[in-house]
Amino acid sequence: MRAVHGTGITRWVARAAVLGAAIAVSVQIVSFQILSAQRGPVPVLSQLTWFSRAGTMMGRIGPLADHGNLELSPDGSRVGVAVMDQTTRTRDLWIYDTKSGARTRFTSDPAEQNWMVWSPDGTRVVLNALTPERSQLLESPVRAFEPREVLATGGGGAWPVSWSPDGRTVLYVTNSPATSNDVWAAPIDGRASPSPFQHTSASENWAAFSPNGKWVAFSSTAASDVPEVLVTRFPGGGQSYRISADGGSQARWRRDGEIVYLAPDRRLMSATVAEQDGRIAVSRIDPLFTLAVAYGAYHAFDVSADGTRILANVNIGAGVPTQQVRAEHHTWW
Repeated sequence: MRAVHGTGITRWVARAAVLGAAIAVSVQIVSFQILSAQRGPVPVLSQLTWFSRAGTMMGRIGPLADHGNLELSPDGSRVGVAVMDQTTRTRDLWIYDTKSGARTRFTSDPAEQNWMVWSPDGTRVVLNALTPERSQLLESPVRAFEPREVLATGGGGAWPVSWSPDGRTVLYVTNSPATSNDVWAAPIDGRASPSPFQHTSASENWAAFSPNGKWVAFSSTAASDVPEVLVTRFPGGGQSYRISADGGSQARWRRDGEIVYLAPDRRLMSATVAEQDGRIAVSRIDPLFTLAVAYGAYHAFDVSADGTRILANVNIGAGVPTQQVRAEHHTWW
């Protein structure tokens, strides 16, 4: 498999769009341009929906709403989701019970809170809080919103994307005019300053720790204008190994060595990966089903711990996902 290095490449700035069957996941340079795009001029009705790996609908969670980013708790009993408040036109975080569908509003203040990740034991979360003047990462117990500041910055956004299995580090995404999107690592205990993890002229996004915490999957435009899913070591970085075949983003790394990601044509893809001789090898890539994405700038899906079900934020106006008729197998080394 080809090694990819993220240096010396012209940075990518793209437009988020749905053109026919293809989507392009993009990030704007200024954080509140991103917020405007995520909010949208009109409500986008979507519903959290369970699917089998073949794309068969298995049930729904909660009401119709303008849902954004979603994140399953480690045990799968809850899902954190950003929901648009139609009065304030900002998002707040809600927690849904995945069995009963009952939901609880977790945040409610003037700041935009549209992203959260769970601690490995599911008792705490790290979330963002964005205003035009300030961007924060906040840690809080799940039982009630009692925030402790992990990070504060000036203009520009910060979006938490993955919490390390050992509980010590949260990866988050920032953006800047000079380098577009970058991935940073923030120690949860606050004893050290955040440090850049993927910080190049390319656009890096959608970082996810491996189950053992030694690797991170992320998307990058280092090789082309279309983001690809790569894997590199944590914390050292260094050589990156390409996972996706023809573009990909929103990687989810499961416990059994599977990486599920979203291809540019909206198909969910399953990559079987393993560590061999100190490097990451991909043995096969299989298409699952096509997803009716509500937003390209949020995590559109998550995978149950046992890998048998996929929870997706489905755009109701776009219909249900289409099951793939023919499986395609690829080997990438």
